[in-house]
Amino acid sequence: METSIKIDSRTRRSVLAVKQRFTNSENYCLTLHGSIDFQNAQQIRGRAYVRKKNYFFSNSNNNNDLISARIDLGCDYDTTTDEVTYKLVGKKSFDLTNDGLTTIDCTSGCDFALSSSKPQLIGKIELTKTMFNFQADQDLRMKLGIERVSSRNDIKYYGQIRENNWTLNVDFKSRRWDVQYDL
Repeated sequence: METSIKIDSRTRRSVLAVKQRFTNSENYCLTLHGSIDFQNAQQIRGRAYVRKKNYFFSNSNNNNDLISARIDLGCDYDTTTDEVTYKLVGKKSFDLTNDGLTTIDCTSGCDFALSSSKPQLIGKIELTKTMFNFQADQDLRMKLGIERVSSRNDIKYYGQIRENNWTLNVDFKSRRWDVQYDL
């Protein structure tokens, strides 16, 4: 079970979050999320997501190139909206370096809720750099991304710096940030 504490710059609140994943040999994955706001204990949120991961393999004999794309198909239930959302997401990664530690990740997807008349389309491009043993026993991952959601009329520019247990997320357009510590 993953447990973390998150502090948001806008609300200046602390949230305790837990996440547990269950997978089987057929690539089905059930992810359970739960969170509680420390300031107002009545704000409890739960979420369950079931998905089937499908991997596509390249024709190359190079072992570094085996998994080149992934498609997830699943559904999500959120307790705050009491709504089920169906999801289809595809992801493709492109290595920019031979060691595979610098990549461009392209993600696109479609969310459909029965209460909505049309699906929500999502597109995202991320530049990711991973540095193993940045310091002794400390790995670092840096990410810059652009996201567009069809239900919003804007583009989100964001960044992330993640150390083994610490994560700093920044939304450059709205000038918001949050810090998360994994317990």
